[in-house]
Amino acid sequence: VDVVDAITVSCNYFFYDIGDRLGIDRLSDWATRFGFGEPTGIEIGDASGILASREEREERGGVWYGGDTVMAAIGQSDNLFTPIQLANYVCTLISGGERYETRLLKAVKTYDNAEVVAVGDTTPVETIDISESTLNAIKKGMYDLTTTGSLSYYFKDCIVSAGAKTGTAQLGENVTNNGMFVCFAPYEDPEIAVAVAIEK
Repeated sequence: VDVVDAITVSCNYFFYDIGDRLGIDRLSDWATRFGFGEPTGIEIGDASGILASREEREERGGVWYGGDTVMAAIGQSDNLFTPIQLANYVCTLISGGERYETRLLKAVKTYDNAEVVAVGDTTPVETIDISESTLNAIKKGMYDLTTTGSLSYYFKDCIVSAGAKTGTAQLGENVTNNGMFVCFAPYEDPEIAVAVAIEK
């Protein structure tokens, strides 16, 4: 199984192995670059969430174990992310590594739509060096999920091609988990990203 197949079939074992090889310090460093564990910059404010790391665990008086690293590699462990962080992550990934602050408004125009009077900052807050081959493999795995994988039935009549990934947000013992879904479209020239949390 390679990264394309692992994304398409949600092979946790693949990502456990990668997480174990990278270690929690490198995992959390990369996740920070993608904006996890910090506010997105959206004007209405948002929660920063929690990014699983050795430091975060120790600040709460806990101990980090090797098993926590493999669970963090699949988004579990102490990780708590908001849907807007997930959407911004997909935007950052699909753009080739340029992360921007999230904005509700692209621009403000005069009442007659004749003149732009304000534009948000269009400078990336982070530029992540992602190789083209790595990006293509991730996008292909997400595309295959919608064309040949478990989501193909739901995307068969979609008028644009898309890439997607599903996940499970565990809520604790004896509590039904949340379903998670992220998507970008069109596949060939992405214009939108979507993140959905389906509670319990």
